[in-house]
Amino acid sequence: MDEKTVEQSMQLILHSGTGRSAVIEAIQALAKDHDIEKARKAIEAAGQEIGKAHDIQTAMMSAECDGQPVEKSILLIHAQDHFMTSLAVRDMAKLMVDLYEDVKKG
Repeated sequence: MDEKTVEQSMQLILHSGTGRSAVIEAIQALAKDHDIEKARKAIEAAGQEIGKAHDIQTAMMSAECDGQPVEKSILLIHAQDHFMTSLAVRDMAKLMVDLYEDVKKG
């Protein structure tokens, strides 16, 4: 596998994992401390990291669309899995915070 794809894959894993960790912190803030604002800030921080991962993924797709081959590997598949999981966890966390806030107001 070429060095660029390895580097991009590792960066995808790094930013996705950091984002997912921030989402987990958000849910912990909500569940343990009942701190909606802290949870929202953690989700926003997660979004910044996940956004960096998204930029990497977009660059890779754009390169491939421009005719530059992107070698497929287990590492790249693993990186994409991390990215998609982070997106899903972030989206679910947003819904959980909104639901918690609605129930608390209720």
